[in-house]
Amino acid sequence: MKILGIFRGFPGLGRVVSGVSLLETLRDEYGCAIKIISYLQGNRYLQKRGYTNLQEVVPMDYCSIGLLPTNKIGGYIHNTIKSFSPDVVVVDGEPLIIQSLRISYPNIKIVALLNPADVDNSQNDKEAMDYFNALYSLSDLAVVHGLRTITKVDYAYKKLISINTILRKEVMQLKHKKSMNIYCILGGGTVNVGHQFAASTIRIAELCQQAALQMEQYTMHIVCSSQNIYDAINENYSSPNIILHNNILNADEYYSNAGLIITRSGRNTLSELAYLGIPAVSIVTGDKYRCAEQQQNLCCLQTNHIRSISIDSNADTLVVLMKELLNTPSLAASKFNAGNYEAIKYILSV
Repeated sequence: MKILGIFRGFPGLGRVVSGVSLLETLRDEYGCAIKIISYLQGNRYLQKRGYTNLQEVVPMDYCSIGLLPTNKIGGYIHNTIKSFSPDVVVVDGEPLIIQSLRISYPNIKIVALLNPADVDNSQNDKEAMDYFNALYSLSDLAVVHGLRTITKVDYAYKKLISINTILRKEVMQLKHKKSMNIYCILGGGTVNVGHQFAASTIRIAELCQQAALQMEQYTMHIVCSSQNIYDAINENYSSPNIILHNNILNADEYYSNAGLIITRSGRNTLSELAYLGIPAVSIVTGDKYRCAEQQQNLCCLQTNHIRSISIDSNADTLVVLMKELLNTPSLAASKFNAGNYEAIKYILSV
């Protein structure tokens, strides 16, 4: 079987890491031939995993909701389909591409990977949700994965399943050991983002820098994921117990060696932390739409080793919470069941 993956590459990596994990498992354990298309931050992630000959986009290739099928990258996708002849195309975060594929290849099998908020979010405009659902429902199979189970969608899908979050393969193979290292993971969404998102990212890093000054016995690693955030933080101040990283680290570099993780409240990272049982401080930030999604993620976790604070909190509040979590007894890995193999079962059935 041949499978093509098309994964949105900005503003974060949530649309890329789960799709790549699925396709690599299908390649390594089921003998499928795979090809992956992403862009921007997504391509940086693929490069770190050894992928080459990646197609990059120009500004006219994409908009706020993803790739535009009528510009150069659209032509590249269509040429790839014609040359690779995939049996299935797996798409995450690209509603316009799903529509384009359905028009040009009415018989091709399309699987849409979706966040629960893609199909059900009361904080977004009803008309916008109707539009997204109309495009996503053109797929043959919609795999909704996350911390929240979708039981009802007010739109007709051919087939929709709701499962636990699809995790990175390397995360499921990790063994976590407590240490004197604290990692602040700022995420992959620090390039091609609005001023508010970049400012909140810097704010989280500054909070961690201030907290590190009060916790000299620990080493604070701040993973910036991009040069622009690294430069902004590096201009301020540092301490002997603060280490700045200007690129994306492999998961085993921090998860296997962390006493505590500080992160945003995204679906993927929270699911990984729940799976591994690592204590964490989750910082809720973003616009109304994203804050509502993050609060839903936290409510669905049902674990006391992941605690949240607001982006408006001060360093003293963060330090108190960090010390409380660091002093809790070691946790066994969670009973959180990843959705990977359930998703693969349904994809193969397509």
